[in-house]
Amino acid sequence: MGRSVMAHSNTMEADIGISKLLDMPGGFEKIALEMIPPFIREQRDYISFGRKIVIAHNVTADELHLINNEPYYYYPKDFESTAAFYGADGMAPRTQIEGSGVDVGIATIESNDTTLNLKRLLVQKFNYLERVRELSGQAVAKLEDIRILALAETLLKGNGTDASPQFFDQIVTTSDTSLKKSHLVDLKARLSQHDVPLGAFVINPRRLDDTLKWDQDEVDEQTLRETLQEGVKYVLWGVKFYTSILVDKDIVYAFSTPELTGRMPILKDLTVKLTETANKLEQGLFLFEFVGFYLSSQKSIAKLIIDYTAGDDLIAVPASDSVVTGSVPADGVGTVA
Repeated sequence: MGRSVMAHSNTMEADIGISKLLDMPGGFEKIALEMIPPFIREQRDYISFGRKIVIAHNVTADELHLINNEPYYYYPKDFESTAAFYGADGMAPRTQIEGSGVDVGIATIESNDTTLNLKRLLVQKFNYLERVRELSGQAVAKLEDIRILALAETLLKGNGTDASPQFFDQIVTTSDTSLKKSHLVDLKARLSQHDVPLGAFVINPRRLDDTLKWDQDEVDEQTLRETLQEGVKYVLWGVKFYTSILVDKDIVYAFSTPELTGRMPILKDLTVKLTETANKLEQGLFLFEFVGFYLSSQKSIAKLIIDYTAGDDLIAVPASDSVVTGSVPADGVGTVA
């Protein structure tokens, strides 16, 4: 009986400890007592690009209005532009040409439940819980980015088909099997034709490595020397490259500056919650946020397809569930795929 009471007391203390870690500003650092080496990552942690190419801003409940009991945020838009956005259900991207504004739904983005082992938590408070939270947060960030990509593809497709999109003049194709500077010039020109500035490239890290092959026909001697000494360049013409493994290796996107590209209204930013599990020696960790997604015009987006064969589809809208989230087993920390 005494052991049972003691075990229950230890579990309650662990629960209280988790709550403190989650709720206190800087709680991880203040409560952590152990000096354990950081986890060895098997790959670089995922870095999101979505909030860098659009303007993310906080909204309040008073700024929202209800449509069929679901919350929406209203954006005025240019009359002749095609807008792409998600409704409150968050199931599929939508486009809208008519009207002077768009109602953008506030959807729920969430991670899978992750199981925390309380025994491990007691001896690795900081490292274990922090790493689990990092991985879950990266899973949510991937879901944000995949929605931005889905909106971009939907926007370019417009009222057309995958093989013959409405805004095909925003798409560059080449049969070349590696990325050349001339391809990026052509991609930039798709925005310049509308007098829209170029703000960022989004590219698969494998494809960015093609820049290491550029010779004197592509870049000057100084740039070649700097590339040889420092490696891949993440800036070209003052424009940043954002890399993401979510982007197909044969695709490069060009986006205008954030104020012209789109918005991400945030009703509630990334939030951590504890959930109950069947096993009293385990605790669930769950991350969620209430956000919206809106791209303002087809003129602010362009797409390059490398290794293209005539007749192939020009549009490929990724599914919102195409991101695989990581798991964290009791005896180790998993990774986000």
